[in-house]
Amino acid sequence: MTGERFEMPDGSVYAVTASAADSDGELVGMEFTLPPGSVAPPPHVHPTPEESFEVIEGELELMVDGGWSTLHVGESASVPPGTLHTFKNRCGRTVRVRNVHRPAARFEDYIEHIYLLTKARGIRGAKDPRVPVYLSMLMLEYPETIRPGRARERIGIEALAGLGRLLRLTTRP
Repeated sequence: MTGERFEMPDGSVYAVTASAADSDGELVGMEFTLPPGSVAPPPHVHPTPEESFEVIEGELELMVDGGWSTLHVGESASVPPGTLHTFKNRCGRTVRVRNVHRPAARFEDYIEHIYLLTKARGIRGAKDPRVPVYLSMLMLEYPETIRPGRARERIGIEALAGLGRLLRLTTRP
């Protein structure tokens, strides 16, 4: 829902600026606030959504198809559907980014699920060893939204998700 804020255990915040419901699923807009040391997603692809980034504070490191670039305040970039990418904050200060997924493809639900799950499990920081296990399990639950980008990520994510199942972890908040 527009106006919702999802505060993650690593200190990052994902604020919904345009919900999927408001656009009939055409898009979801968010503002990401990424403090130094925030968890970066593994290289991944979005099967149908185009993802765009616009930096409003700090500098964002963006990898697209294996090449890294730095986006500064006022700069933007778009990632076509099915294109390998990731992003991270390496600048040593907080980064704020406008982000849009078009179409929404349940991205808002995915972020909310991460938030609810980490809160329900009492995860308080990025160094909790359960974080990569739960994130891997969730990634596999949202294949229309996000998928591992290469074989090495796919193998690692499937192995961590398998470990979670073996440990009888559940992604229900």
